[in-house]
Amino acid sequence: LMKNNMAFSFYIEYEKMTINNFEHIRAYIKIQDGCDNYCTYCIIPYLRGHRRCKDYQTIINEANTLVKNGYQEIVLLGIDTGTFKSDNHDLADLINDLSKIKGLNRIRLSSIEITELDENFYNVLKNNKVLCDHLHIPLQAGSDEILKKMNRKYDLKTYVEKINRIRTIRPDINIATDCLVGFPGETAEMFEHTLKFCESIGFSKIHVFPYSKRNGTPASRMPNQVSQKDKHARARKLIKLSKKLEKEYYNKFIGQTLP
Repeated sequence: LMKNNMAFSFYIEYEKMTINNFEHIRAYIKIQDGCDNYCTYCIIPYLRGHRRCKDYQTIINEANTLVKNGYQEIVLLGIDTGTFKSDNHDLADLINDLSKIKGLNRIRLSSIEITELDENFYNVLKNNKVLCDHLHIPLQAGSDEILKKMNRKYDLKTYVEKINRIRTIRPDINIATDCLVGFPGETAEMFEHTLKFCESIGFSKIHVFPYSKRNGTPASRMPNQVSQKDKHARARKLIKLSKKLEKEYYNKFIGQTLP
């Protein structure tokens, strides 16, 4: 809700949405909506409301329907997917229960925050072969100062430690990320650190977004806004790095036979 250029959040129930048409290749199930993270650049909590999740059994039923219609892969979607909790079950429980459906060969997550990776999830990663070798884990910035201004709930040290833990479990996993360039106060030096950090992590794909003001968010009122010229120049550099890292990831598998 917007009033006098100020944003207000609100509580609403989870909409009872289920699949009502069928496409090809893979299917999508939305399991969660809303967000309570309040990153300073993001309008979603004010527009989508607080976190809420789809009924657990409804998801299981929906997945069964999709598999019966020939789908072998399901992607679990949400604004903040890793926070999923329904009927005393969390995301790890859901992945494990869905993987028991005969004919469902792949489960994929749209994204998960680094702060939401816990022991339950690591156990799924280790023991559940239906969960794809792919995680999308937003970074947003390779600068602790900028992460703090963004109200992200981690620092670079924590991010590296958790990525290393993931790769200890699955060495060849595909890890993609999001980066927001040109956030207010981001200097050229900070951006260069983001470039170096992304390269050191070795992401297989970087989704790059130049910062864009959203009225009513704290970041829209911050000083030291970065020029459009600088934002787009930085975005081009990061996209170039992404293409390089993506090719390096693909090249690891030359000569192998994979499903």
